[in-house]
Amino acid sequence: MDVKGIESGLGLGAAFPGTSGVKSASAPEGAGKFFSELVSKVNDLQTQSDQAIQGLATGENKNLHEVMITMEKASISFQFLAQVRNKAVEAYQEVMRMQV
Repeated sequence: MDVKGIESGLGLGAAFPGTSGVKSASAPEGAGKFFSELVSKVNDLQTQSDQAIQGLATGENKNLHEVMITMEKASISFQFLAQVRNKAVEAYQEVMRMQV
């Protein structure tokens, strides 16, 4: 009976071949990237909402329901961003309260 080790290709390297030589990002870099992407997406939705409102006001867009849907998407995404920020601040405060 021949027993092979993990390095024989029957481990995570075989399941995920693209990650073998890639350096993973540290936790602060990953969190910073996540928050910056989230803020940019919310900003894009807010911009689309503003453009839809302006289009409705100038008469370019005649579909009020589409404008309302765009506005609600922007509003919900902003509320989500605010809640994510609140949870991050609460987690930070909890970590700062821990005794070493």
